[in-house]
Amino acid sequence: MLVVGDSLEVGSGPYLRSAIPGIRVDAVKGRSSTQGVQVLAARLAPADSVVVFPLGTNDNPSSPAVLAADLDAAARLAGSRCMVVATIVRPPLGGVSVAGLNRVVSAFAARTGARVVDWAGAVRALPTLVGSDGVHSNGSGYALRASLIEEAIDACRSGGAGGPGASGIPAPRNPNARPPPRLAAAGGVGAPAPLAAIGFLFSRAAASVGAALRSAATAASKVGPEPVLGAP
Repeated sequence: MLVVGDSLEVGSGPYLRSAIPGIRVDAVKGRSSTQGVQVLAARLAPADSVVVFPLGTNDNPSSPAVLAADLDAAARLAGSRCMVVATIVRPPLGGVSVAGLNRVVSAFAARTGARVVDWAGAVRALPTLVGSDGVHSNGSGYALRASLIEEAIDACRSGGAGGPGASGIPAPRNPNARPPPRLAAAGGVGAPAPLAAIGFLFSRAAASVGAALRSAATAASKVGPEPVLGAP
């Protein structure tokens, strides 16, 4: 499976690689959704069963139609593969919020059955997931973001691309496991995850990463913030 991301996946990538053997993460700072489509076209392989395309943070919120077109282009490239997208968190640009971009993500999921990682809902529930720039996280936040992406990938594996009424909840990994919080599926962007669910995912992510990834967590926390779109 292939992840095409920006600096948020530069941070979450080490956790995803630890949790999902064989996953490929192509992530660079400042990547827009349009650039992501180009990368997806170049890197998508026949063996990739899931396409993770959590882009849009670096897109202009005044032009949500660009993100809509890029998601459609990514879907055409993905074909029958299950797709994972994500809601967006960033400060307004020129007084324009990301609400329009998130409506695009929701509409895309409703139309295609893509799995949605509700990062915006997670940040509403736990604002400290992002730092002072309103975009980037630290090692702890990236671990949680990776865990949310992993849950969406699990949902793809267990239920395919979803469809109307799909729950987006993968089967528990063992009989004693607590079920993960609900992920949005074809019905659009889900409600904000409660703090208890955020805490559960964080503890699970920390346990899965373990000592071997502590150094990666430190590295992720030191990722410098990419320039905020439109900033000098």
